[in-house]
Amino acid sequence: MRVTNKMIAQTVLNNLGTNLNRLQKLQGQMSSLQVVSKMSDDPAVATRVVNLNSVLSRSEQYERSLNDAKGWLETTESTLSNVTDVLQRARELAVYGANGTLDQTDLETIEVEVEQIIGNMVQLANTSYAGRYIFGGTLTTAVPFDADGNYSGNTGSDGQLDWEISQGVTMTVNIDGNTAFIDNGVFSALSDLKTHLESGETETIGNTDLAALDDAINGIVNLRSLLGAKTKRVEVILNSTWDEKLNYEGLRSSLNDIDLAKVVTEFKMQENVYNAALNVGARIILPSLVNFLKA
Repeated sequence: MRVTNKMIAQTVLNNLGTNLNRLQKLQGQMSSLQVVSKMSDDPAVATRVVNLNSVLSRSEQYERSLNDAKGWLETTESTLSNVTDVLQRARELAVYGANGTLDQTDLETIEVEVEQIIGNMVQLANTSYAGRYIFGGTLTTAVPFDADGNYSGNTGSDGQLDWEISQGVTMTVNIDGNTAFIDNGVFSALSDLKTHLESGETETIGNTDLAALDDAINGIVNLRSLLGAKTKRVEVILNSTWDEKLNYEGLRSSLNDIDLAKVVTEFKMQENVYNAALNVGARIILPSLVNFLKA
């Protein structure tokens, strides 16, 4: 077969193009620090990387959900801890108020503090987390309690906030205000204590009101225990999610992260090859053109 100048030139250009493509691929790896940036770079590796990215995306989604659930649970438990403290103070005042030696002026002084306690309790019942009222059930944007301790949120299954904490697993992270404050008789116990202090019914205070406050405190303590167990469960799953995420990131890194020193070295070598090919090509093609023009 006769080798023409056109064939020689085309061969040189093809080789230069191949060398240039290798340079561009290495340059892309150095800029992205990844082995593959598109499917055509290495379909097998790229497919595995895409799958790992999908798994990591789901893992990060669960991580955000778990952190939000943890924050909600911790805020609720902290608030109920304050509720317990306030109820304990009310109980101390009830014990003091049940003392038959106090006159009506003393009882009314205690009653003023109980009134302040009721106001404090309303504030606690309207606690919010990240702009959402924690005791409103699913009605998280509306204030759940009015100044008298009346509840306007929803309750039961209608008031549950369920978080997906892992694939196919949900957890109710909230306690609605009816369950926390109404069912446990928090506001009714405080209101009755205030009324009986005002009317001087010391015997009722020592018996009925103290018992009601004890029941309210016990009910809140039980809810705090439930919240503590849920928080612990979320923490365990969150730690597991972090470990899983690290494992997947490590696998993705081993598949797709470049050895920068190796790639830079290979790039310099390929650059030298390309420059050499340019020089050789220039020597081959140029004389051929001159000869052609002289012919």
